Amino acid sequence: MQALTLVDMGFLYTETVASPKHVAGLQIFTAPKDYEGNFTRDLFDSLMSQDEIKTPFNLKLKKQLTGQYYWKEDDNIDLSYHVRFAMLPQPGNESQLLHFVEHQHETLLDRNRPLWEMILIDGLEDNKFAIYLKAHHAFTDGAKANQLLMSYLNGDSNAPMTAFWNIEPKQKEKQNDSMLQSVTKTSKKLTNQVKSIPSLTKLTTKLLFQAANVYKADMPTPFMAPKTPFSISPKRARRAAVSALPLTRVKRIGKMTGATINDVVVTICDMAIHNYLANKNFNLKKPLVAQMPMSLRDAGDTVTNNQVAISLVELAYRGESPLERLMTIKDSCIKLKKETRLLTKEALTSYTMASQGLAVVSELFNLDTVLPPMGNVLISNVPGPREPLYMMGAKMEQCFPISVLPPGMSLNITLYSYNGLINVGLVSCRSALPDLTDLAEFVNNAFIELENEVLESAAVSVSEQIAQLTMTNDNSDIKQESLAIIEQLLAEKNKKNDIKTPLKTQKKRVKPVEKPAVNVISTDTAETAVPASV
Repeated sequence: MQALTLVDMGFLYTETVASPKHVAGLQIFTAPKDYEGNFTRDLFDSLMSQDEIKTPFNLKLKKQLTGQYYWKEDDNIDLSYHVRFAMLPQPGNESQLLHFVEHQHETLLDRNRPLWEMILIDGLEDNKFAIYLKAHHAFTDGAKANQLLMSYLNGDSNAPMTAFWNIEPKQKEKQNDSMLQSVTKTSKKLTNQVKSIPSLTKLTTKLLFQAANVYKADMPTPFMAPKTPFSISPKRARRAAVSALPLTRVKRIGKMTGATINDVVVTICDMAIHNYLANKNFNLKKPLVAQMPMSLRDAGDTVTNNQVAISLVELAYRGESPLERLMTIKDSCIKLKKETRLLTKEALTSYTMASQGLAVVSELFNLDTVLPPMGNVLISNVPGPREPLYMMGAKMEQCFPISVLPPGMSLNITLYSYNGLINVGLVSCRSALPDLTDLAEFVNNAFIELENEVLESAAVSVSEQIAQLTMTNDNSDIKQESLAIIEQLLAEKNKKNDIKTPLKTQKKRVKPVEKPAVNVISTDTAETAVPASV
């Protein structure tokens, strides 16, 4: 039996009916054209025929008298419980799909069985179907879950399909350690924990002095974030919404401003939340604070436990322009990286457990109505495949993350890059954010606002350079090249297209608050031909 780590067990001990601790993905597929027969039924039958369930999908929980949890192999798995078929009513649009997913996502996983489920959803319009995959956070972190649950997809449309539970994951060969080796490993872990104490103590001191306004640290102090309508402990009912951004254009914003893709998407989320709150006449006096997961997993690590730390990032002020916001958030992220580089993995893990533990205590005793929140929103960015993937000839068009709500907060925004798109999955408590689809629209509008301002700023900068060149008669070639750049920028700015969501639906358009959008986003092939992971 394999013992769970303290971080893994934390997701079990803090789970309640109102606060499930599982992560999920919503995959949208297009069935092969001119397929003879019912493709989704045949796919389901093929999945069910592969009834040999291999590690780690055959593991269930076992609890010792000491309270320690272990993974134990289940020799009597009912595959029909874990893999199910569902049919949407007509017309099978995005709203109906998300409504179905919301109800599935608010339901706890059965701890007497392996902690994963899969639902094949038929009846979508435009010859599409969906797959909803759910796994407990104690099982693995989001990045590793993505690798495991995507393993049944293939880059070759003609390749045979093997169910992900039927694939033996590559793991390092296990060796039976001698008593001396076991003692050495335990001693090394204890030594690393001891070595982490000074850096963790130094960080704690910085944050305490910052709370007392006598020092400015490079990361926010927990429980100092401003109050928002969604800075409350979640109830059981969930809301889900989705959006999509063109990766090549997000990358271009980053290149033109010297920012990372993560800086850009966090800025877009910050703008969207501010615009959403302003639309409800809720004005913030302090910047929002985002919780951001950081992977601690080494390259090539095949272990399926959680190896992630949660850090806090202060975002931008309400009155800042989109470009100013991006520069502010870029600076905050640089400072955070600088601070975390001073900490060991063990120190980051201890900091995460301590801060999240305090948030859980605050949630259990309803202190979130009195104390400031630890953060306002969890924003996570997970890289995915760059090329299109297929399953039995069906192309996966998009994949949306449907994640977990942290203690004391009712909003999670997770981004997942795939085949030239950044797919945005939003999850909230239904009572705190009943109109979550409006926030998804604000995400689209925020991207347009930021892109427009960056292009306008670039055009002004190049125009100034041309003005300098016109002072002389030389450098005519340089002037022509600069003019061509301006023309290209203005053409991009004025081009009018539309965002393509996974299903064609009529959505209520939300009017932007700060600046009206002058164009909308394109996700056509030309814009997404050169994808890259985030």
